[in-house]
Amino acid sequence: MALGDETTQIDATGELALGQLAGALAATSGADAWQAHARREEEAQLYLIGEKVEARRNVTMERTRVVVHNSHTPHSPEPEGAAPVTGSAAITLLPEEIADSTGLAARLREAVAMAALTDNRPYNLPAPPAAGYPTVEVSDPALAGDLGAVLDDLRSRMETEVARHPDVRISSAEFFATRVQHAIRTSAGVRAAYPATALFVDFVLIASDGAREAEFHGELSRRRVEDLALEETVEAYVRLARHTLDATPPEAYRGPVILSGRAVADLFNAPLVFERGPYPFHTSAQAAFQGVSRFTAGQSVTPEPARGDKLSLWSDSARPFGNRAAPLDDEGFPANTTQLIADGVYQQPWADARYATYLGVPATGAFGNIRLDLGSRTLPQLRLMGSRPIYEIVAFSFMNPDPASGNFVAEIKLGYRHDERGSAPIKGGSISGNLFAAFSDAHFSSELFSDGTYDGPAAIRFGELTIGG
Repeated sequence: MALGDETTQIDATGELALGQLAGALAATSGADAWQAHARREEEAQLYLIGEKVEARRNVTMERTRVVVHNSHTPHSPEPEGAAPVTGSAAITLLPEEIADSTGLAARLREAVAMAALTDNRPYNLPAPPAAGYPTVEVSDPALAGDLGAVLDDLRSRMETEVARHPDVRISSAEFFATRVQHAIRTSAGVRAAYPATALFVDFVLIASDGAREAEFHGELSRRRVEDLALEETVEAYVRLARHTLDATPPEAYRGPVILSGRAVADLFNAPLVFERGPYPFHTSAQAAFQGVSRFTAGQSVTPEPARGDKLSLWSDSARPFGNRAAPLDDEGFPANTTQLIADGVYQQPWADARYATYLGVPATGAFGNIRLDLGSRTLPQLRLMGSRPIYEIVAFSFMNPDPASGNFVAEIKLGYRHDERGSAPIKGGSISGNLFAAFSDAHFSSELFSDGTYDGPAAIRFGELTIGG
């Protein structure tokens, strides 16, 4: 995919024109810098109750997010001749608002007025790279045609796989397929457009033994159809639903715990605001500038010397078909892969234009997909390390570590107790610990797990976490 100037219109009717918006911004007094990100989404939706179609929807949505920057004198008392400061404000515009020149002018003046209320140190938006933006694959050719037909195929494949297991049925399912056309312009000369795709599948399976039933919820978010690995994924969730039938609450325990699969990815992927997950937060230039980052360049990221594998962590916005990949971010920084932590030592922060300027460090752009280096032991080997028993957690009901402290408490949706008698499923109770302290004693599996946003070890064995029965 080559990136050049975008067309002046990004929708079929021409109602949304970035050129018109750029002209209006240029004519707005006080809009000293700006960035605009237009999105046109075409989405097909399919909803099932059991194996019956509850609803089908086709949705088209267009919107443009505009960030206006205003340079002004400080509001707080300053010596005469104080240097100007900068404020910014973001607004979202619909196509009809951009088409209405009078209303658009009023909205942009309001944005300037909001931006003028904030005093920050000035910084510049990046100019486009001389070599152009890199090619990053984020659009699946399989989603170029009839999106509804793609969803029907996914539904058929899921139903066929579940039908192979008479003791399991589909309770409900939702399928979404989306095509997005992105177009970005900034006052610094960035002018680019690129297509992207997205898939989302949400489903609930119910396992039954004739007397009891148990359900298990699955959720998949990917950019391309083949990455769903639908048959293999559904088969794995069938197995988890069956195990939930026989799961019992865990006993109170403090000791080695393995997180595997979805559970290890959730430890890194804060489900609400990913940029504020513990590692993205503490490796950010913003946290360093504000004096709240727990990491110092050239020093260990664990409170105690690492006794197992050492963490190596990357921000990767160039990963093909990664959920957080793109040829450029909203400010105009090109996609890149940045190592933030190497062998347990903090290397550098990821930085947008503002905080790169404030810290005097190279700008990397927005945080991308999270990537961890693999370890040398297989998951079966991690299960056999040390004394017995050992608990393995495969799914949380909800996991959202505190971004500042790294503390977490999560309900166990499903896990296993491994001991001399074998393995037994568990559910309920909670697991707690501190993410940063846990990596002082951690061993990574050699198997890879990838969920579209996380790319790293399929399992991590932590030396000590707490399970509440």
